Amino acid sequence: MNFNQLVKQFGTSQCYEKKSYVFSQGDENQYIYLVVEGVLKAYYNSEDGREYIKTFLFEGDSIASSQALCGGVCSFSLLCLKDTKILKLSYREVRQAAANNLETANSIIELLMSFAMKKEQREFELLCLDAERRYKNLLAKSPDISEHITQNNIARYLGITPVALSRIKNKLSK
Repeated sequence: MNFNQLVKQFGTSQCYEKKSYVFSQGDENQYIYLVVEGVLKAYYNSEDGREYIKTFLFEGDSIASSQALCGGVCSFSLLCLKDTKILKLSYREVRQAAANNLETANSIIELLMSFAMKKEQREFELLCLDAERRYKNLLAKSPDISEHITQNNIARYLGITPVALSRIKNKLSK
């Protein structure tokens, strides 16, 4: 069973309105989510109430809280920035299917590797690139991001202030 067949067999379609949470930091949630349409923001809240944006998700993206999948709780929240339709897959059911079928297991490995690679790329950008380079990389991946995401959220994702983002945008437009 390949991943598309897995989605057809185990996927449940759900719709969320703008500003709705798929899950919140601290929730138990053992599902993998695939974005069919919409825009979402995954973010952490620190103990002092500061927000740190993990990622933005668009059509075709997938996400899960690895900690929650393994019996813990979600370390981040997933918020819909637009009306959103997702497919939700039970990790338990997917694991059971993978235990019985090599093709399914390989599909799950590929999905989990895509999570890991995305996380590694994000860590590299935050630790090794300056804000201008991070912004250029973001635009390369999502050229129309400003149509979907506010300037404040983009700045927070980049780890800079909105004023610093404005300066970068002005510099790049010259």
